[in-house]
Amino acid sequence: MKKEFKKWLISLNCEGINSLGINEIVSRVDDELRIVRANEQERIVLEELIAEFKCE
Repeated sequence: MKKEFKKWLISLNCEGINSLGINEIVSRVDDELRIVRANEQERIVLEELIAEFKCE
């Protein structure tokens, strides 16, 4: 699921996501998209991205 999430992030072609770094974002989650390391702000963003990804 992590590979699909990465492809989805790339497909968004979002300046904010690209500036953070796709690989950096993906490194914060495990293969089941559980957040494994993130500060509070990162966690909020990751939770929103993961929720949006799972809705599509």
